[in-house]
Amino acid sequence: MESEQRIRILFKKYLDNDCTAEEAVELIDIIRSGTEKNLFETLVQQHLEDETPGEFLYQVEAKQVFKKLDLEDSAIKSGRNFFWRWPAYLKVAAAVILIAGLSVITYTVLLPAKKNIPIDKIVQDVAPGGNKATLFLSNGRQVDLDNLQVGNIAKEGGVVIKKSADGQLAYFITENSNGPNAINTVKTPKGGQYQVILPDGSKVWLNAASSITYPASFSSGGRHVVLTGEGYFEITTIIKNKMKVPFIVESGKQKIEVLGTRFNVNAYDDEKGIKTTLIEGKVKVTTENETVLLKPNQEFNLRSEGISTKNVDAETAIDWTNGDFIFADEDVKSVMGKISRWYNVDVVYDSDIPSETLSGQISRNRNLSEVLRMLELSGDTKFRIENGAVHISYHGS
Repeated sequence: MESEQRIRILFKKYLDNDCTAEEAVELIDIIRSGTEKNLFETLVQQHLEDETPGEFLYQVEAKQVFKKLDLEDSAIKSGRNFFWRWPAYLKVAAAVILIAGLSVITYTVLLPAKKNIPIDKIVQDVAPGGNKATLFLSNGRQVDLDNLQVGNIAKEGGVVIKKSADGQLAYFITENSNGPNAINTVKTPKGGQYQVILPDGSKVWLNAASSITYPASFSSGGRHVVLTGEGYFEITTIIKNKMKVPFIVESGKQKIEVLGTRFNVNAYDDEKGIKTTLIEGKVKVTTENETVLLKPNQEFNLRSEGISTKNVDAETAIDWTNGDFIFADEDVKSVMGKISRWYNVDVVYDSDIPSETLSGQISRNRNLSEVLRMLELSGDTKFRIENGAVHISYHGS
């Protein structure tokens, strides 16, 4: 009974990522011995039943996990993969540990504990991005928003600009102004994101390496903004003279006309086209040659070779606003573009990568190494972090 209680305590601490090196080694030794097979199987099953999809750190299809676990021994020569040779029930345990983001033990706990090697010599890791942005005012002043205190930032004409307690940038019209409308820009760096409440109350979430340019007041004209990179919009409906006042988003060679809706625009230069995804309401997308009216759960893609419209799960397009990466059979280079921008790292391809796709879900608040481990479960692509860059190679047949 005392042994069972000890195992339950160790297992709980392991899943909470609260193990010391000695405790982690103790738990792994118990698992490998097989003496508590039934108890460990029960703990694994309880963990799987207790976790809901939204709480699980990683979501990878079971067939993809077991594809990895069933690799031939001849294909596994690296010492760090010793646990793939365990009996079937231990492989299930290994899968749980990996999916829960705890395979880090192989790199940062087991090896340092056994060999007395400093952790930073085993893994080079990169922390996730955060709320970082710069506000460019019309008078040339630049304001570093992430290090700014809550309160008033500046006054542009009859508009007061504030940073709210929850870190948002907000505009408040205090008086009418007949002078020229001030133009503001908010830019996020790689590894940054930010939320802006525009003068009309509309909300914009900027992803990493993005910018939005807009007037400090919409009172003297139409609502028109310019986006680069990626932004998610929730547009406030405004009625004037019994007509809805349109909201225009310009990105690259297209304009989006909005009448009150939720949508996402991905207009990064290194992506394959400009993608506009409608979550709710309706938008009209106009290019040089076409005009398309989107319905909810449709994605419009403007590419150099033409345009396309398709039905999608629109919520996956705004995964980043909810603090997640969601990859659903996504091209490797597209996945790595997102990772490069969020973690501010370069990507180096050490070998040709075939047209493989990757799948899975993980919090954007996790360190880079955890994201890469999840991606390795999804395909035959291997990753390593070296000198602040992610190196990619293909190990398929």
